[in-house]
Amino acid sequence: MLQTVIRKEHKNDWEKRVALTPRDISDLRQKGFPITVESSHIRIYSDKDYQASAIDTSANVNDGQFVVGIKEPPVDSIQPNQVHLAFSHTIKGQTYNMPLLQKFIDQKATLIDYEPIVDSNGKRTIAFGRFAGIAGAIDSFHAAGEKNWLNNKASPLTQIKQTWQYKNLQDVKKSFADIDLNIGLNAPNGKPVRVLIVGSGNVGKGCEEVCQWLGLQKVDVEELLSQETLEGNWYAVASSRHIHQAKDGSPFDMNDFVEHGKEKYVSTFDKLLGKFDILLQTPYWTDKYPKHLDRERMMEFRNQLPDVIGDISCDINGSLECTQKPSCIDNPIYTYFVESDSIVDGIKPEGIAVMAIDNLPCELSLDASDYFSERLKGYMPLLINMDLSQPFENCGLTEDLLNAVIVYNGNLTPKYHYLEKFL
Repeated sequence: MLQTVIRKEHKNDWEKRVALTPRDISDLRQKGFPITVESSHIRIYSDKDYQASAIDTSANVNDGQFVVGIKEPPVDSIQPNQVHLAFSHTIKGQTYNMPLLQKFIDQKATLIDYEPIVDSNGKRTIAFGRFAGIAGAIDSFHAAGEKNWLNNKASPLTQIKQTWQYKNLQDVKKSFADIDLNIGLNAPNGKPVRVLIVGSGNVGKGCEEVCQWLGLQKVDVEELLSQETLEGNWYAVASSRHIHQAKDGSPFDMNDFVEHGKEKYVSTFDKLLGKFDILLQTPYWTDKYPKHLDRERMMEFRNQLPDVIGDISCDINGSLECTQKPSCIDNPIYTYFVESDSIVDGIKPEGIAVMAIDNLPCELSLDASDYFSERLKGYMPLLINMDLSQPFENCGLTEDLLNAVIVYNGNLTPKYHYLEKFL
């Protein structure tokens, strides 16, 4: 068995999440798995919480054979022959983390990433997506409330706080149940709540939950596409087929779109502009696919752009070119001005308020950690028992876990050979 250490997070003081809770570590230890914890002063579960379950919190991460975290580990922390499990942010060839990937190779270490762990249907089985969607929607509604207040608009959204200011999800639900949506409909200067969610995966479903807690009516996006405007308070969900079309006029085919992207398809996102005030962007995006709001389209439709964009996917200069940088929990919003293609921190009466926090689940650290740990717990016996002395294919991991191994004993695994060109 690999001596396992749950390491502390170093990214920032908001990163309070834990990969495994005291209860789940205790259960694993009772079955004989050697797990200790590195001390941390910011973790949502304190050292005392772990110690109360007889879990050692004085572990030195350098001595661990298997190191488990949430965010990517510090480059200098990778020891020879170690195994690390984390969201490494390397599989797109992200420039800022290529030194980390190279370090794993140089140290003949092993890197396993949570992101590629999927079930037989290709759905991620261990992720924070739902919580990113929930926090992103709440923070975007909070921004919309602030912007409406600056513009002297009566809106129910002015009652919404930033996510971290709520105790937990139950507190959010209770607070939202007391919000009167009619405020924006009945006042002379009222502002209705009109929301478009792009994407129907786990992140998009998290956004939907928030809309439902708020009491918003769901409308069919096809109805939204066929009409000039829709009255009242509502939300709609657009999938790829609603906002793309084939260049040759053939019917939209999802498999074909995934394979060919912008080579064969164009964005038709402009057909929805002017019909909603809050955009919640959730899908995975790479340069292979069309952009929805590039500079040219924003200039052409600058009078029909939403008041608030919650770019939960946080792709910098990606599908939405107004997302020019990540924001942070301490400073969650910046304003984008289309004409000058510039941004200013904070919410302004004019321009688009952009929410692009890249660690949203941290605002729900307790709920997110409990959910994540419950799912990771089931994978831990296989991971702790992996045999690094064997060839990659015979190390003892199941296929879903093998697909998540980026580097094995210092070598890129077959699935990730494409990363060589980024190093």
